[in-house]
Amino acid sequence: MEKQGRSITPLRSLTLDLPPSCIEFCPSHPEYFVVGTYNLQRGSEDPGTVAEGDEEQEQATKSVQTRDGSLILFRLAETDDVNHIQTVLYPSAILDLHFHPEREKCAVLAVVSSTGTLSFFRLSSLEGSQVSLEEIVTHRPLDVEEGVLFLSCSWHPHIPELLAITTSNYQVHILQVDDSWNVHKTHTEPVITHTLEAWTVAFSPFTPQDFQQLTIFSGGDDSKLFARKYAFDPKRICGEDDSIETPYPQITMKGHEAGVTAILPLSLRLDSLNSIVITGSYDDHIRVFAVYDYDGFLSNSGILAAKNLEGGVWRLKLIDLQKTTGEKEEHRWTALILASCMHAGSRVLEITGETATKSCEVKVLGRFEEHRSMNYGSDFQPGSEKEDRKFRCISTSFYDRLLCLWEY
Repeated sequence: MEKQGRSITPLRSLTLDLPPSCIEFCPSHPEYFVVGTYNLQRGSEDPGTVAEGDEEQEQATKSVQTRDGSLILFRLAETDDVNHIQTVLYPSAILDLHFHPEREKCAVLAVVSSTGTLSFFRLSSLEGSQVSLEEIVTHRPLDVEEGVLFLSCSWHPHIPELLAITTSNYQVHILQVDDSWNVHKTHTEPVITHTLEAWTVAFSPFTPQDFQQLTIFSGGDDSKLFARKYAFDPKRICGEDDSIETPYPQITMKGHEAGVTAILPLSLRLDSLNSIVITGSYDDHIRVFAVYDYDGFLSNSGILAAKNLEGGVWRLKLIDLQKTTGEKEEHRWTALILASCMHAGSRVLEITGETATKSCEVKVLGRFEEHRSMNYGSDFQPGSEKEDRKFRCISTSFYDRLLCLWEY
């Protein structure tokens, strides 16, 4: 396959102590970013010491493994230096992390782990002192069996108390987080259930004023993109009654040939009934879906565009979204997106479309391929994309534990 987009070279590279699984810049302190790590430790017993023929002991030795991880705080300087500030050791492996979009000046981080825990950390600084990560609280919000992992999390963009979590036992839950960072289930049962691991989740950015028809999307290892409408009642007391009702069934949007690993809904309507949802998959493709929404009922209006990115599309991050109106009132839109593409490295994408014709095109602008193993986590520095400047990105890769700074 012919290479697409221009090749990007690193400005800085460094090797971490543990494999990186996720990364995010702090919106309110854009010079700081946090990397979550995932370390699988196997039993230290030498298999050669197990007596030959002792199958039970041999199996026990193979199964002895634990996971741990860490949160690593860095500062990205104007001189392009990447300075290590702090490492917080964590007793389980970290699979996802996201800063809250509103509360406490966007400085509180939600962290989900391999042992079914949800932690909140605050990026804080006293006057005249260095910024640091401080743990607020750690919860076990779901009654899950030992061995169930929390795979991803996502804050609602407009309702500050809602946080969605996906699990390795195929479930999607919506939690309610109060102002003191206490956590409550919003519904007795999961709002969405897959038939294999639920890899990713995202809320629709559109929020009706009455909270009666909100939408959530999830992707799983079963190759399914699910969507469901739900109603949220913020007046119900946390923990006493279900604050979420699910009067409509979950619906399936077909079109993926492998697990759905990334979902990016855009705050963009093609018309009064159709909106845009972008997905990434293990099948190496990014897809642009039109989602039809009428009176609480959702359906797939079709795939507007798809492109092979040469690697599994694990994460998608919106850098910028522009909407323009032409001479004949045609509405054009352009989305600039950062994609983490596993063994293929990172991609800078431009997706353009027209609302009137529903035409759409995906173009690869740039590719960063210095990583020699799985690129699971990438992010861009907030604000660096403004005023026609080159924006700065940090990307990571898992097995070689590489962290790179580059710009486009």
